[in-house]
Amino acid sequence: MATVSRAKIIERLQQETITITGLRSAFSSWPFRTNPHLSRVREEVEKMLVRRFRDHLKLHTLLRGDYGLFGATWWPCAEYKELLVATRLSLWLFMWDDELDSDAGSLAQDVDQGQRYRAETLQFVTNHLGLEGFTSLLHSRNSVIQSFDYIETALRESCSVEQRKIFLKEFRFFMNKSETEQTLRLRGSVVTMDELWRYRLGTSAVRVVLAINQYCHSIDLPWYVTEDADFAELWHWTNINICSVNDLLSVKKEIAQGSAESLVPILCAELGSAQEAADQVMETVRLAVFEFDLAAKRLLARYGRDTSHRLEAFIAGCRYYCTGNLTWSMSTGRYGVHQELGTDRITISLAVDDDEEE
Repeated sequence: MATVSRAKIIERLQQETITITGLRSAFSSWPFRTNPHLSRVREEVEKMLVRRFRDHLKLHTLLRGDYGLFGATWWPCAEYKELLVATRLSLWLFMWDDELDSDAGSLAQDVDQGQRYRAETLQFVTNHLGLEGFTSLLHSRNSVIQSFDYIETALRESCSVEQRKIFLKEFRFFMNKSETEQTLRLRGSVVTMDELWRYRLGTSAVRVVLAINQYCHSIDLPWYVTEDADFAELWHWTNINICSVNDLLSVKKEIAQGSAESLVPILCAELGSAQEAADQVMETVRLAVFEFDLAAKRLLARYGRDTSHRLEAFIAGCRYYCTGNLTWSMSTGRYGVHQELGTDRITISLAVDDDEEE
């Protein structure tokens, strides 16, 4: 693909409207559910944001994001304690990433500052998980980094050392891919599909929250299951699914903030059509559902006799990640789609609205 400037592809996309057909029906065989603690977790998230980030420039936008709904639809079967921890972690990941995201983040244009931010975050998280490896860093002047203290105690007290090591491994992967994304984005041209997949499955942070799936469902699968190739397939297709749906439904927000580092803009640059790009992403969503189901079926056939309840809970948890992601993405103020979940034909004008969010 010839080099295409980000500015030109964004200008082109903002003159287009895309129609997403079949998104809800792609999940017709998967469960949708909302945690009964939704109201309680919404209230707690709002209190935390107002108390801890009252001077944050994007506080209003964060409150409109409805991260309580995010948690309640991603972890509908979790008890309240685990639900709150998972929701706080997810919100923390969103806030952390927003500092580097597109042209809107405070560190977006400076790789060196971004590297210092990543290094301090990794050191802080490592120390607060009770894992060795870095010189002690108990406090951070950065309010976003410091707010990991809302999560650490529960993870340290409730997760085994092995589970915390897996969490840290996936968090380090997230940090590394964040660096790759920022470096590629700052060159000014639209990245290629090959370049996108060098970082997208890391910067999604899906693997970070997959690392707490067992914690959230109070299960501990044996090593021979978690090291099986098909278990890795569950992680992979869950990640592909969520990345694809996010890139479809957040495209208006992303390009409004000067970002073209997602599937629709990149495919539009390659195919010459925003609609063809959206159609291709939808095919990826359908493929992800199909391949996930095949991997789940193989795992249950192999290990169901010994681990049926625990394995089924993990598989259901992954499916809820995907259907919860769709539910939240359709309604959150973060993306501005605001359409009924049952709608199977979604039309999104990519033009910038007068009241476009920050």
